[in-house]
Amino acid sequence: MAGYVTLSGWRCLRYEVALNGWKILKHTINDFSLWRLIEYPWVTRHLKLRRGDTVLDLGTGTSSYPHMLAREGVNVVVLELDRERVRWQQRKWQATARPGDARVLAVVADATALPIRDGAGRRISAISSLEHIPDDQAVGREIGRVLADDGVAVITLPYTRSERTHFFKGIKPFRRVARNAFVQEGKPGSFFRFYTDQDIQTTYVAPARAEVTAWRGFGRRILNGWYHETRRNRYWRRWVVKDWLLATLVHPLEEWLDRSDPLYVMFRLERRAGR
Repeated sequence: MAGYVTLSGWRCLRYEVALNGWKILKHTINDFSLWRLIEYPWVTRHLKLRRGDTVLDLGTGTSSYPHMLAREGVNVVVLELDRERVRWQQRKWQATARPGDARVLAVVADATALPIRDGAGRRISAISSLEHIPDDQAVGREIGRVLADDGVAVITLPYTRSERTHFFKGIKPFRRVARNAFVQEGKPGSFFRFYTDQDIQTTYVAPARAEVTAWRGFGRRILNGWYHETRRNRYWRRWVVKDWLLATLVHPLEEWLDRSDPLYVMFRLERRAGR
């Protein structure tokens, strides 16, 4: 993809240190860990970005990803419901932006009713965020409404081929509240949903009048079953270099050899002009 902006896992790690300090190598913040080291490079590659482009980023919270893109010359509009997280993004950009960087504009916005005009989004990203929104049907309609002709949306979501009956069983107190949906007891607002192929089609693909042009899973038997959803999860935010090694060495091998369900899928939606 010559001429497009790319982010390797190593470059993401270097940016995270530059933005948040060396201490993140010992104990990460903002959940910058194994999954993000897989998602950020893949999402960036498949957004088909060039310097000067603008991305609408949905529900990024306190992720450093928008600032990584800004350092690559890509403008980012962060659309986030939580006001404190929006202020965090604003302060982070003011404190870390360098001369020549692109802009990060963070605004309070509800993904079920985006303050964006129809067809204005040429590039949209949603990284591990939409699964936390109960009214995902409304979110899917909004992405479809704002996505431009010839626009691209890249989304990452938790995945199951059929049905998930438990999550972090015996490790964390997640309670099943609906088919493939869970909340963590004692943590209001901790809604978490898994998607089947049909769910993705009806919730996101069809409303966008788009087609899926790239698809990748991650987090199978080794990275999820032997690490993430086990008591080893206590190391999740520690020693992030180990996660870079897992993302660089184990993830590609696992995707090549293992056909078990991935924990997450990443996919690119493209709308052709006139659809």
